[in-house]
Amino acid sequence: MYQLDVKSAFLNGELEEEVYVNQPPEFEIKGKEEYVYKLEKALYGLKQAPRAWNKKIDSFFIQQGFLKCVTEHEIYCRNTTNKLIICLYADDMIVTGNDEEEMKAFKKKFEMSDLGNLTYFLGIEFEMNSQGVLIHQRKYAQDVLKRFNMLNCKPISTPVDTRVKLSLVNDEKEVNPTLFKQIVGSLRYLCHTRPDIAYGVGLISRYMVKEDAEICKGY
Repeated sequence: MYQLDVKSAFLNGELEEEVYVNQPPEFEIKGKEEYVYKLEKALYGLKQAPRAWNKKIDSFFIQQGFLKCVTEHEIYCRNTTNKLIICLYADDMIVTGNDEEEMKAFKKKFEMSDLGNLTYFLGIEFEMNSQGVLIHQRKYAQDVLKRFNMLNCKPISTPVDTRVKLSLVNDEKEVNPTLFKQIVGSLRYLCHTRPDIAYGVGLISRYMVKEDAEICKGY
């Protein structure tokens, strides 16, 4: 399992619209400073650049015989004798499969930086061992605890009583709805590797709507 970074990815995108830009400072044509350039390809900073790059790489994958996942459009799979699976995130890719040579050949398709074996991606850590791949979010969990001043909290194996009933409280200090949503959002992302907290997080996630914030007073 490798992590790749496509060099100057957005410069590969092809524009469908006519886009003009001013001449870069200190590179103006003398006597024609009022002229503009017409772009032939996408450029970093353009609103069209991410979409143009995504369309370019999507077309490339389809031509190479990949199928796009119907539930997660950034995952592509090529079901040949040697299976190859690619996860795309902006200009980063995770490449895995059952044939080392197939993965090495794919790296040459675009100008890429090979970041080596996957160890950390989008807050999720990967550890390779003899039994397979261990996935966890230890660092992310510690960052969440630090962010919300909970590093010294007492750990417990059961995060929430399944019999708990939340009710409206009118005589307690009102909870900051923005802070509440930040906490719940962070915990929801942690559920990717901690399914044991999914019930408790789901229980309080129903109060993410701003209009319902008052229900959470005193919780």
